Amino acid sequence: MSYKPPYQVLGRKRRKGSKGGGRNWGAILSWALSIALVISGLYLVGAWAFGGGIGSISLFASDTPAPTITLTPSNTPTASITPTPTIETTPTASAPFLYTVALGDTLSGLADQFQVDFILIMILNGLNNSSVLVPGTQFIIPNPDMEIPEPTPLPTGLPRGFEIEYLVLPGDNLALIANKFLSTEEEIIEANDLEDPNSLFVGQLLIVPINLVTPTPGPSPTPTSQFSPTPSFTATPTP
Repeated sequence: MSYKPPYQVLGRKRRKGSKGGGRNWGAILSWALSIALVISGLYLVGAWAFGGGIGSISLFASDTPAPTITLTPSNTPTASITPTPTIETTPTASAPFLYTVALGDTLSGLADQFQVDFILIMILNGLNNSSVLVPGTQFIIPNPDMEIPEPTPLPTGLPRGFEIEYLVLPGDNLALIANKFLSTEEEIIEANDLEDPNSLFVGQLLIVPINLVTPTPGPSPTPTSQFSPTPSFTATPTP
């Protein structure tokens, strides 16, 4: 047994001369406008993507030349000329004077500074080639025209073979030293362990055994010196 619903769907029949034709033209215009908008949108997207569109807008990076930076110098330093200080000359010392040793001083440096012979500084201050200059110590600096003083004579009656210390002076050699103290070259070489007897130098401290030979009367020949004479200097020391 079939069930029949309480309502019935009736089909609507379009009448002639109604406004249905105007509605069809509106739909066509709507679709045409939509298609035109879609085409315009695709055109704009393509123009932006490939860099040739409106306003030259590109979605992809293009090679842009690097900007050139020009450096403009500012506050350029100007070279200044420093005047050369005037060196004041000091009067030449006419007599020995005291000098306080400074850090870094050497015998040769002091001799050059005051234009004197370094052996004179050694003799006046009891120094030798192994002496060390202590800063703050006072030294006697000779005047430029000072000559090497004569050594103090030895006391008489010293026993045979008595040893003394002798500072080698300009012009000295083993034969001269041995003759001066009645010694022998062999004894001086042995006492000082000299490997080369001809390598004596000014300022060297030697041990000399004295009174080993008997002096002979009459003049004795003067041995030839192995050192050249000491040159003279003109100095302007600072007291």
